[in-house]
Amino acid sequence: MTAAMLNIERLDAENVQLTGELTRKSIIGKQQRNFLSILASNRQGVDLKALKKVDTAGLGWLLALTELASKKQIEISYSNPPAELVKLARLSRVEQLLPITEN
Repeated sequence: MTAAMLNIERLDAENVQLTGELTRKSIIGKQQRNFLSILASNRQGVDLKALKKVDTAGLGWLLALTELASKKQIEISYSNPPAELVKLARLSRVEQLLPITEN
């Protein structure tokens, strides 16, 4: 069995792309380091199109990232969310808390 992986690729100064899995197994113990690598500018776009799997821990991770960005006065937005994430956000009634932008 392979380990769940989350990769963060910086596309430019204001954009990153998440690839792999955004699950409890892929994020545990790495939250602070991952958040710091994402929140590098005053405006940050996070492209989610390459995520293959998302669970409720991953949804919580995105919400925590949004909260941290707000505290640091960083404008963050998510684009291309997988259907699985949108469904989890609706079921959890937190879709209004995720700053998802249309492309």
